[in-house]
Amino acid sequence: MIDLKITGNNPITAIVGCLCVQLCVGILYLWSVFKTPVVLYFSWNAAAANMVSSYMLFSFVSGNLIGGYFQDRTNPKLVAAIGCFLFCAGVFLSSLLTASNIALIYLTYCVLGGLGSGFAYGSVISCVQKWLPHRCGFASGLSVSAFGLSTVIFSPLSKWLLSLPSFAGREVPLTFRTLSIVFFLISMASCLLIRLPSEEYLKGLGLPANGAAANGTSKTPLQAMREANFWCLFFACFFINATWNICVPLIKDLGMQRGLPETWAVMTVSLTGVTNAAGRLIMASVSDKIGRTATIILLSSITGVCALLLLFAGGPVYTLVILAIAFAYGGPSAVHPAMTTDFFGSKFSGTNYGIVMLALGFSSVAFNGLSNLLVHATGGYAASFLVAAAASIIPIFLMRVIASNMKKSVGPAAAVPSGMLSSSEH
Repeated sequence: MIDLKITGNNPITAIVGCLCVQLCVGILYLWSVFKTPVVLYFSWNAAAANMVSSYMLFSFVSGNLIGGYFQDRTNPKLVAAIGCFLFCAGVFLSSLLTASNIALIYLTYCVLGGLGSGFAYGSVISCVQKWLPHRCGFASGLSVSAFGLSTVIFSPLSKWLLSLPSFAGREVPLTFRTLSIVFFLISMASCLLIRLPSEEYLKGLGLPANGAAANGTSKTPLQAMREANFWCLFFACFFINATWNICVPLIKDLGMQRGLPETWAVMTVSLTGVTNAAGRLIMASVSDKIGRTATIILLSSITGVCALLLLFAGGPVYTLVILAIAFAYGGPSAVHPAMTTDFFGSKFSGTNYGIVMLALGFSSVAFNGLSNLLVHATGGYAASFLVAAAASIIPIFLMRVIASNMKKSVGPAAAVPSGMLSSSEH
């Protein structure tokens, strides 16, 4: 039995601290709430405001990589604290901008905020995985679902702050300032709870010596990138996100074109946060039971079918399809970090997963740009959805390649990392 009364051996306080940090830095994705008020308040160009999300996403994935590098060489408490400070500083500095220098929001909200959020995100995932090595998928899902739920929980709070009579005339800067201060206090207090598990705790789990981390064969990023499985994982991340990246800017407007009232179309956008978080938590746990590769194949199949349904779905069916896509988008966000740890061990998991996450940034730019070109050429979204459906097939093929590679590597003295393959694939 593990003595949970010993502070250093108690996973609960450390995991709670990690999840609170994720809830705080996840508000970076509230730009959909802030965009219109910012445009109106500063009389800013709407097209320029649309670029905030793209720049922020690139800073976020870059923060994952840079923060992961330092986390692997220091500790998650330090990196998470630095990330939370950068994140809150970025939001606070955004509150000081004026109409004459609003373009600096690319530096404050996107670069500082995005980097800080990425620092904290990657370090927290790695930390929770190390507390729950026997349930790596669930650990990833728990962590990233908290990040996803941030939008659901704090969207109403942000809208309430923006509508406060006492904030009238300065609602945007005062909302940014209030959120940055509140989340600075919460996130810094939460960082104090973050710690790595002790050797006593890990020994108490009684885990078998199985997998890269347990066998002491954790691989550096350079070693990982020399393996075919790394690039299979990278490109699976790139292609499986195509449908969501194409859909996310269209959800409200396309929903109204397909017969939804505006209020229901807006509700559909909000509900994607719920199903996204559910996909992160549920499918991560599922991957611990049926295997990571089987889980990604399932999620890719759901995504592909839904992309085809978007060719004609309307009304309530449209909402259900969008929610299913959000669910299938959330799942890989939890399964991919677990797969990275399964393959390459936990020692350099922050850096290794940070590199894999770059695929998410590239996917957003590539498929949004391609979709814009196709819409301009054809006058509709049908070609974009066909591209999305085709893209969803590629991760299925890549997972079969991974499964084949893993089976070939199994010998008398070798073991497939726990959770990688389904029981039928062992």
